[in-house]
Amino acid sequence: MKLSFLRLVFASSLFVSCSTGTVREVAAGTAAVTVVSPTATGTITLSPLPNSTATRASITSHTSSEAFSYLTSALDIMQANSVNRKQIDWGALRATVYSRAQGAQQPWETYDAIRFALLQLGDRHSFFMTRPEAAQRHYIRVDDNPPQGKLLEGKLGYIAISGFGGSDLEQVTRYATEVQQITREVDAHNPCGWIVDLRQNDGGNMWPMLAGIGPILGEGYVGAFINPDGQKTMWSYFNGQARLQDEVSAQANDPAYQLQRWMPPVAVLTSKSTASSGEAMAVAFHGRPNTRSFGEGTAGLSTANEGYDLSDGAMIILTVATFADRTDQMYGGVIEPDEFVDQRSSGSDPVQQAAINWLIRQPSCTNGIK
Repeated sequence: MKLSFLRLVFASSLFVSCSTGTVREVAAGTAAVTVVSPTATGTITLSPLPNSTATRASITSHTSSEAFSYLTSALDIMQANSVNRKQIDWGALRATVYSRAQGAQQPWETYDAIRFALLQLGDRHSFFMTRPEAAQRHYIRVDDNPPQGKLLEGKLGYIAISGFGGSDLEQVTRYATEVQQITREVDAHNPCGWIVDLRQNDGGNMWPMLAGIGPILGEGYVGAFINPDGQKTMWSYFNGQARLQDEVSAQANDPAYQLQRWMPPVAVLTSKSTASSGEAMAVAFHGRPNTRSFGEGTAGLSTANEGYDLSDGAMIILTVATFADRTDQMYGGVIEPDEFVDQRSSGSDPVQQAAINWLIRQPSCTNGIK
């Protein structure tokens, strides 16, 4: 079962995630975890608690064996896979987390301790889902800010890519196809350059976004996930398909669209609301020829998450890797634009206007070719 950049519309604070591997259920209380995914390889030996026998005896005198084992499995997942796993004192963290869960009798009574542990990882992107929340992860689709396209200045294409939540295959394909159809309609006017607006893209599933924007982005390798061991898992666009390594993660319905102009200049707009998979789209354009970004720095969640099932149906969404662009530049935090433009500056849309001013100076827009 795959999990990729899910958007949680039911959370009071909106977080998004991405997957670089397979959702797995991990047995409780294991001494070591063998990880078989793009995020890690080999066997990772987990750190024991300081004075573990005495500590466990102290905790389990008030905590049930079931609750203790459940919490241990959650900590095992974090230690084996966290993007910051090499920076954590796992013995100290486990001791603190076990202490916070003292007295727990049921797995659900350890949830707050698990949430606390995830916060201590320091990646700002990991989070916990209860079973009801996890059960919704495939079916969420938000249409309050759908993709939009139009012609500007009579010669510039504009497309706004919104966040997309959910992983239902039909919805994923529909979204990717919708974005390509909007591109097709605007491209009928043969624009000399494009604006890709990511300012309201607060995350979700990156793959239909990538498949949809592919005709403007261009074909080939466009980015990667890098794990703490330096292992690279590449993403690319080709012929209507968004791919993770050689696997198709999303695709538009045939036939895939191709722009009338090959590799036109593109201005990418970002803001503080551009988050996670929105940031993945910004990364995909980094290093593309004839491309410049405008606006504000992004939300700072340019990292990849993976989902892990727990025994009661709850799920840990754990940050496991960092985004890198096609030039191998790594991110992990805020992605700054090439040209900072304060959205609050004078004018109706100063960011868009800055992009227009740059585009109309590009050769394709000044040589009179229509």
